[in-house]
Amino acid sequence: MAQPKGSSVYARLPVSLQNVCCSLKGLWIRRQRHNRAFYHALEFLAHSQWWPLERQRDYQDQKLQQLVRHAYDTVPYYHEVMVAGKLKPEDIRTVDDLAKLPVLEKQTVRERFDDLLSRGWPERRVMASETGGTTGTALKLAMDVDTVPWQWAVWWRHRQRFGLRVHEPFVVFAGRYVVPLQTMSPPIWRRNLPMHQTYVSVHHLTRQNMAPLTRYLQKRRVRYYSGYPSALYLFASYLLDQNVRLNHPPRITTTGAETLLPHQRRVIEEAFETEVADQYGATEACGNISECEKHVYHVDMEFGIVEFLPIEGLPSHIRRIVCTALHNPVMPLIRYNIGDIATMADTPCPCGRAAPVVARIDGRIESYIITPDGRQLGRLDFLFKKTKHIKEAQLYQDRLDHVLVRIVPAPAYVAADQESLLREMRTYVGDEIRVDVQLVDDIPREANGKFRQIVSKVFVDKYAEYTQAPASRSD
Repeated sequence: MAQPKGSSVYARLPVSLQNVCCSLKGLWIRRQRHNRAFYHALEFLAHSQWWPLERQRDYQDQKLQQLVRHAYDTVPYYHEVMVAGKLKPEDIRTVDDLAKLPVLEKQTVRERFDDLLSRGWPERRVMASETGGTTGTALKLAMDVDTVPWQWAVWWRHRQRFGLRVHEPFVVFAGRYVVPLQTMSPPIWRRNLPMHQTYVSVHHLTRQNMAPLTRYLQKRRVRYYSGYPSALYLFASYLLDQNVRLNHPPRITTTGAETLLPHQRRVIEEAFETEVADQYGATEACGNISECEKHVYHVDMEFGIVEFLPIEGLPSHIRRIVCTALHNPVMPLIRYNIGDIATMADTPCPCGRAAPVVARIDGRIESYIITPDGRQLGRLDFLFKKTKHIKEAQLYQDRLDHVLVRIVPAPAYVAADQESLLREMRTYVGDEIRVDVQLVDDIPREANGKFRQIVSKVFVDKYAEYTQAPASRSD
């Protein structure tokens, strides 16, 4: 994640005061996420997940009718689209009627951001947000203050299915700027006391730092770990390589933000002696798909409408994911092409929930940029957040000392965008790697339609073919 304002001051503070800063920030985050709206939504979701499918569809249709009327009346972009299509709000009454509207692409969100905002919405209720997106490009967003707690309620319903409770102590492996980048020595974690969180920086997961991180976690007793699959997998691989067992294994490990690959799940489960609970969501807060106790993915119908549309040239069971947000009146995203792919399931889930099921979600597939000083960098989408005029971007590492950045430029792309990107790259990958930029017309997908943000000829995934089921390891 990009460094915040005042980061130079933060970087000079002793670790104890950095922990205080993280805790103060955590207090603000907790109030934003876990407020009255959160608990109200969580109570509702605990019951609604057991509704019959017809009732869930009725709920979606009612919310959709309200959304479309609101968008037509207050959002210039949708008013324009519907007038051009000779549509009135009453023409879209059910999810099936959504096909009358065009799919909303990310580039349109960039170009028409102001026109996608609801006119007259109270400014005090508007929150700004930003995402790197599956293709590694910046996307500015806005949402209502209740959108965030609603999304966290959906995520916490998923965690509660596995016996977890809000405010339990946990360890998270993720990418916020909590450990200064110029500090590569341990501790590579910081404490957020109001949220009972130990935050491990994924930017500092070098081989040298794995041993002190292990020693620290051996002393911590927490209910669960959480984080990016790619980061959890790096630490789990280290434990297997060293034949180290955790003294206090987390009962559950929750994953999200990236595609969880089968071999990553197996390695994490074996190394941590844990059960992995995965879910799919997005910063855009427009749709969610989460595992149940049977490890089957269910669409969270109360949060957003998820359409699975055919992809030309691919088998019929492989679909692109298009989402409609039901809880963000500030910037309604209707039929938003989130850029990810789902493999559809053809059998119901034995858990008893009636919501549609998905066999697999193929979104962001992470590899790693390896630096000469031993860092293994995944989740680098934040590099592009200050560079707005990029349609797509991919990092290709062919040698330890060289990375090629492939960019599909937007029409407004200028030299200053490239200079900004190179400055960000230099901050995170250091001075020993040469970074070149190549402008291209498009970035090829994998044969199955997946987009890879990082392609590496340097990183070797020794457990890529790992198929052994998790088993108890001998002392």
